[in-house]
Amino acid sequence: MKPQRLLPDLFLFKDLCNVFVIRDGSEAIAIDFGSGRWRKYLPQLGIKNLRHVFLTHHHADQLIGLSGRRWPFAIHASAGERTFLDPAMLRTILSKPSGAVCPPSYAPPAKGIPRILFDMAPFGDFFWNRHRFRFVSTPGHSRSALTILANLGDQQVAFCGDAVFGNGKIWEPHHLEWHHLYPDGVEAARNGILRLADLGNDLLCPSHGPILRTRPEKILRRLAKNLAALIRARGSVCPGEPDRLVPETAAGEGARQLLPHLYRFGVNGYLLLSKSGEALAVDTQEKEMPVLRSLLARLHIPKVSCAVSTHHHLDHADGLPALRKQGARIVLHPWVAQWLRQTGTSRHPWFEVLIPRRPILADQLWPTQGTWRWNEYQFQIAPFPGQTWWHCAFQTVVDGRKVLFSGDNFQPPSRWSGQGGFCAWNSSRLVTGYGRSAALVLRWRPEILACGHGTSFYFSNRHFRKVVAWAKKAERALLNLSPHGNLEQDYFLPAKRAWKSILHSPHLK
Repeated sequence: MKPQRLLPDLFLFKDLCNVFVIRDGSEAIAIDFGSGRWRKYLPQLGIKNLRHVFLTHHHADQLIGLSGRRWPFAIHASAGERTFLDPAMLRTILSKPSGAVCPPSYAPPAKGIPRILFDMAPFGDFFWNRHRFRFVSTPGHSRSALTILANLGDQQVAFCGDAVFGNGKIWEPHHLEWHHLYPDGVEAARNGILRLADLGNDLLCPSHGPILRTRPEKILRRLAKNLAALIRARGSVCPGEPDRLVPETAAGEGARQLLPHLYRFGVNGYLLLSKSGEALAVDTQEKEMPVLRSLLARLHIPKVSCAVSTHHHLDHADGLPALRKQGARIVLHPWVAQWLRQTGTSRHPWFEVLIPRRPILADQLWPTQGTWRWNEYQFQIAPFPGQTWWHCAFQTVVDGRKVLFSGDNFQPPSRWSGQGGFCAWNSSRLVTGYGRSAALVLRWRPEILACGHGTSFYFSNRHFRKVVAWAKKAERALLNLSPHGNLEQDYFLPAKRAWKSILHSPHLK
C-alpha cells in the first residue's frame, strides 16, 4: 500500500478503494478513506497533519475505516448522503421496509459515521489553504455521489468516485439499479458522465481501477455511449408489438372471469375450477385471502384443494400457509420450493417483496421439467427464469384453450415495457433467464399467458422472438459496462455479497 506519486503533491494509495492524498507543505487532505491503513505512510511524505477527508459517496469500501472513533480531522460528505452516513438515519432506513425490489443502497456502512459535516453541496466550493475544490454532481452508484475537481499545478484533476472505471466501464454496475423496472439510475449516471466529459479534465482519478491520463474525455464519451445502450435495453422487450389483452368479465369484488373454468382474483391470483367441484389456486397472496373466499362463495365451492406458485416472491406465495390450514395441498416446483423453505431464517425489511415472513414447505414437488396431473388437467412443467432465477411456468388446457401460467416474467407491451423487471438483487438473468423462458414460450405455443399483476394476454410468435433478441441485446449492453467482461463476477456476485453484509448489519440484531 505504499504511495504512488501521480503529480508532485498528489499521491495514490490502493486501499479498499483508491485513496488520493493532496499535500500542501506538512498538511494534507484525502479523497475517500478506505480502511485508513494508508495513514501510517503519511510521515514518509513529510505530512504531519491530515486536515480533511472528503467522501465521494457513502459506500462502505470508501469509508469503513472511519467507524468507531473520533478523528482529529474533519470529514465531509454530500448532504444527500446523510441517510446512509448519519448513524441515527441509517438505523432508521435499515429497520423500515423499502417497498421496492431494489434496495435504497447495496453497500451502506454497517453503523454509520458520527460527526460528519454534510457540507459538500453539488456545484459548490470548498477552500483549503491555497486550494479551491469544486463539487460536481455525478450520481449513479449513489443518488448523491459527487466528483471533486481540483487544479493541481497546471493539471485539472477529477476525483470521480465510482462514476467511471477504466475504458467505458462501471465498477459493479448493479449499483445503477435504483429500480427493477426503470433505468432511472442509468440515466442519472449518463447525465453525470456527459457533464464530466465537458470539463476538460487532464486526469481522472476513480475509486476503483486505473488512473485515466490519456484522453479522459474520450473515455467518458465511450462510457456515456455504453450507458445509453443500457438505457435502450431497459426499454421495450418487444418494440412495435401491440397489446393482445384477453377479455375479462367481472366476477364479484376483486375478481374477473377469463374462461368458464378460469378466474383471476386480487393482484396475482388465479383460480382454476375442476369438474370434480374442487379448485386449484395459483399465486395467492395472504392479504387477498378475503377476495378468494368471496369468489369461492360466489361459485359455491367450499375450498381450494391444491395451491401452487410460479415463484417465491411474497406477493405470489405468502398465502400458501393459509390455504394449507383450510385443507389445500401445496405443490411446488423444486426451484421455488428451495427458496420458500429457507425464508424467515434471516429477516430484513429490504426483502419484504422478495420473501415471505416464514418458511413454507411443499407437500409435493413437481418434476424440475415434465408433467403433472391434477384431476382432469394435465400440466406441462418447466423452469422459467427471468425476473428471478427461482421461477417456473406451467401450462394446461382450460376450456379448449392452452393457458400458460407465467408469473412475473412477461407482461403486455404497454405494461412495464413488456417484462417484470430485472436486477442483480433479484438474481435476474437475461439470455439464460428471459431469453431461455421466451424460447420455451415459443416451443409451447400457448394461446393465453396468465401472468401476474392483473393482466393476461394472447400469445404472438413475433412478440416472443423479439424478446429473445432483446435478452441478447440487454446482456451485451451490461457486458460492455463490466470491468472484467463477466456478469457473474462483476454484476451478480457483488450483489450476493451485499445481501450477506446487509443481513448481518448490527442495526438488525
